Amino acid sequence: MGTNLRKMRIRTKMSRNQRLLTARWVLGSVILIVSLFCSPDVDHKCFASSAQSKNLIACVCHKNSYWQVFIVKEDGTSFKQITSSPMDKAKISWSLKKDFLLVNTNLGEIFILNLNTRQETKVDIGMKGMTDAVWSKDGRRILFSLSTHGSIDNNDIWIVDIVSGKRECITKMKHLQHNPVWTAYERKIVFLSGQGGQSHDICVMDLKSRAVKQITAGQLYNFEPDCSCNNEIAFSSNRTGDYEIWVCDLQGKHLHQVTHCPGLDSQPSWSPDGKKIAFVSNRDGQLAVWVINRDGSNLRRLTPPNIACRAPAWSK
Repeated sequence: MGTNLRKMRIRTKMSRNQRLLTARWVLGSVILIVSLFCSPDVDHKCFASSAQSKNLIACVCHKNSYWQVFIVKEDGTSFKQITSSPMDKAKISWSLKKDFLLVNTNLGEIFILNLNTRQETKVDIGMKGMTDAVWSKDGRRILFSLSTHGSIDNNDIWIVDIVSGKRECITKMKHLQHNPVWTAYERKIVFLSGQGGQSHDICVMDLKSRAVKQITAGQLYNFEPDCSCNNEIAFSSNRTGDYEIWVCDLQGKHLHQVTHCPGLDSQPSWSPDGKKIAFVSNRDGQLAVWVINRDGSNLRRLTPPNIACRAPAWSK
């Protein structure tokens, strides 16, 4: 009986230690989230963005054989390189505190980039091959695309809670689901669905009911959606014969064309007020980031002419 009692005490002690370790891990994650997204002097307004931060646009530019992260102001000034590590960077997502970026690499990994120290910290959630990762506004969740079938044409959309570590595949649809983005209040997501080289359509999912609605149709390629603060979707489509920037609402209605130029216009990113769109174009013979008003006026090149740039992300 004494032996059994000692075993029970050992198991109880181990259980307490495990709970303590779990609590410490969760607490550490919470502290990380707070440090990334909440300033200590703003209390309940910690998610509000400053006027200065609204002028920043991140993008990736080709420098010394790699696609690196650069930052530029909305007026085209203060264009500067942030990363120099030997790997290609892809999609970028801002934290609400504006001091950090979530950066995707072409190797299917993601890392957090500290804009003050320029330190890169890998985010390891136990899955490989992640693409299109974007942060939620509260910094707790990451939305991304991933194939668990060993094929790039069988991706699904996933959500991971980086505090609890819970992962969930939320689409479970056939073929390729990718390019997910949050809507304004994050009750829904917008993503692309297609099959390999076939047409790709824009879908909207209600996160509570998991109901999916396809809002584009036809033998067209619709790519790279981004959702504004007014829940308007900007995307690139070849419906007029070449890729232009278009805008519609969450029902696929009120469709209108924003850009009008032969060549490629793609990868739109909304300004925080929903009045401007940063996008990529090769209209000058080189990939560059441009800015245009939502109504198609005031078109201007943002990045300099001596470097190829793409994947703009406007700080929100």
